[in-house]
Amino acid sequence: MSQAPLLTAARASFRYPGRAAAVGPFDLTVRPGDLLLISGPSGCGKSTLARLLCGLIPHLYRGEMAGSVRLDTAPTASLPMWRLSESIGLVGQNPAAQLLAASVRQEVVFGLENLGLPRREIEARAATALARVGLAALAARDPRSLSGGEQQKLVLAAAGARQPRVLILDEPLSMLDTASARQVVEQLDALRRAGTAVVVLEHRTAPFAAVDGVRRLVLDGGADVDADLPELPRVPPFRLQVQGLGVSLARRQVLQDVDLTLASGQVVALVGANGAGKTTLLRALAGLQMHTGRISGLPGTARLGLCFQNPDAQLFNPTVRQELRFGLPACDATFYRQALRLLGLEAYEDTPPLLLSEGEKKRVAVAIALLRPGLCGLCLDEPTLGQDGGYRQRLGQILRRLAAAGYLCVVATHDLEWAAECADRLLVVHDGRVSARAASAAPDRAHGAADALEQAFA
Repeated sequence: MSQAPLLTAARASFRYPGRAAAVGPFDLTVRPGDLLLISGPSGCGKSTLARLLCGLIPHLYRGEMAGSVRLDTAPTASLPMWRLSESIGLVGQNPAAQLLAASVRQEVVFGLENLGLPRREIEARAATALARVGLAALAARDPRSLSGGEQQKLVLAAAGARQPRVLILDEPLSMLDTASARQVVEQLDALRRAGTAVVVLEHRTAPFAAVDGVRRLVLDGGADVDADLPELPRVPPFRLQVQGLGVSLARRQVLQDVDLTLASGQVVALVGANGAGKTTLLRALAGLQMHTGRISGLPGTARLGLCFQNPDAQLFNPTVRQELRFGLPACDATFYRQALRLLGLEAYEDTPPLLLSEGEKKRVAVAIALLRPGLCGLCLDEPTLGQDGGYRQRLGQILRRLAAAGYLCVVATHDLEWAAECADRLLVVHDGRVSARAASAAPDRAHGAADALEQAFA
C-alpha cells in the first residue's frame, strides 16, 4: 500500500519582485523513501522549487505565490519555520551562505543543539556525520577556510545529522570531485532506503545512473544562450611566469614550490580533488592572494580578471545592468548588447543580481569580466557550476574564442569532461603542487582525457 505523502505541491508558482514572469507552476508528490532527481536548464526554477518545498517561500522571500505546498496535510505557508525545520532539511546551492559557526564541528553541533538533543547524542551524531563526508580531521578548522567542495560536504553533514524526514538538496554535487560525488550519492541512496524522502535538484545527473528506483523530473524553461560570438580585441602575445610560488593560510601550507609557464592564447584547466589548492592558485595568478615566490608577465605586466567560485562575493549593485556597467565611464553599447545575448542575460537587465539562480549569477560574473578594459586574460573558478549542457558548451566556445584572440584563460573545475573538450592544457593540483597530467585534444573533437584523469586522481 502506498504511503501517505510527506510533501505535496499543487500548481505552486512564485513571482519574484522585479520579474515579469513567474516560475512554475509545479506539481509533485514526495513520499517516505523517495529519491526524486529534478533537472532542467539554468533559470528554469529549480532553486525556487526547493525554496517552495522547504517553506522558505513564502516565509522569507518576498513576491507573489500561487497554488499550495503541504507538509503532511498542513500548508507550509501556515506553519512556523521552526516546525518546518524539524521535518525538512535544506542544503542550498551556495554552501558559504549557510555557514554560521567558528569551527567545522560547531557547524554540525549548532543544528543539533537547536533540536534540544542530549549532549551525548549530539556528540555522537556530529562525529558520525563528519566522518561520513571525510571531514573528521578538519573538525577544528574555520569553515570559511575550507574549499568550496569541503564547504559543500560540511553543509551536507550538518543537514544530514539532524535526521530530517525530508532532505532537499540544491546542486549538492556541483563543487565535488568525482570520488566525493560518488560517495554523496551512495549516502543519499542509503538515507532514502532508511525511509528519508530525498529531493535532489541537480545538473550533474550521471552519478545517479547506478542508483535503482530514482524518480526523475525534468523542468522546462530557462534562458536562450544561442547568440553569435562577438569579435574580441586582440591581445599582444605574453607569458606568465610562476617561480617558487607558495601560499600559507591559517598556518597551513596550501601551495608550495609551484613553477609554471602559462602562455597567452591558451585555455588551461586546473583539476584536482577538493581542497587541493586550485582556488588559491587562481587568486594568486589574479593578484588577490599574498604569496611567496614570484609571478611575472613577459613582456610587461599581465592583468588577469577573476570570476569567483561564489559569485555573491562580487555582486553588489541593484540591477544586472548597473552591475555590468559599474566603474565603466564609457561602455561600448554594441559589445554590451552582444555580451548580454551571449550569456543569456537579456531578460534580467533590471533584475537584482542576488535574486538570480547561482548559474545565472556566474554568467553575470563572466559578463563583468568580458566588459573590463585592459584585461589580457581570465581566471574562472568553477564556471560551469549551476549551468546546463547548452551553456557549458557555449562557455567552452567563449573560452576558445578568447584564446584565439590572444587571451589566457585559466579555469579551475571538477567538470573533467568539459575541461578535456575545451582546454589546451590540463594541470593537476595535488598536495600543494602542480603537475601536467594530460593534454587535451583539439577543441573540435572529443577524446578520453577526462576518463584518464578521473582514474588518475579520483
